[in-house]
Amino acid sequence: MQRLVLYTPVPEEGRQLVGALRNQLSCAGNEELSCAVFTDAGGAAAEILANGTQLIGWDVSTASARQALLPARSACQEAFLLAVADEGTSPVLFLTPGIRPDALVFRPVEPGEARRVANEMAADLLRRAADSNLIFTIHSRNGNQNIPYSSISYIEARGRKLYLRLDREEIGFVGTLEKLEQELPPNFCRTHRSFIVNADKIRQVQLTENLVLLWNGLAVPLSRSYKKNVKELHHG
Repeated sequence: MQRLVLYTPVPEEGRQLVGALRNQLSCAGNEELSCAVFTDAGGAAAEILANGTQLIGWDVSTASARQALLPARSACQEAFLLAVADEGTSPVLFLTPGIRPDALVFRPVEPGEARRVANEMAADLLRRAADSNLIFTIHSRNGNQNIPYSSISYIEARGRKLYLRLDREEIGFVGTLEKLEQELPPNFCRTHRSFIVNADKIRQVQLTENLVLLWNGLAVPLSRSYKKNVKELHHG
């Protein structure tokens, strides 16, 4: 299930953008989209911080709205961000490192513009879905088990085995982190001599507590020697 969190003080604008996006996804054969539309920036930001999202639509016309967006954007740096602005809003105010919109539309949002940005957002979702088909294969005496990389939270070395951790399941197999580290996609990073984490799952890096917090509530240790790499990868 993909998610869109949209903040706009104009309800009709929200309905138009959500409708255009649903239509684009329906044409592509993918209708699994959850939408949360807010008319207050604080509520939208709280929703993103609590539950994460793959798509963000945000009115960036006011200083207070831009300020509310900053922590949410920091927490979901991989999310596609659509910035919506009044025609008189200077792009200098929101084309900043802390906001980094992926698409922009100015008011009034005409149907053609709504379809254009909806197409960009749908294309990003479909690209991510295609990437999620990449799999990690576990070989065993009972046959091969294929796990999408996008489903993996982390891999832990414990005892004489490795353990692949999904949201609610742990799968043990034989191998070494050193060899695995060379084979995994670039979004996987070492956080500790016993852990490799999927950086796309990282919600927060707590440097002082030596912890990496994930969106699904899991946490893994962070050792001093890996802090710089983890921080750079998480913050892009």
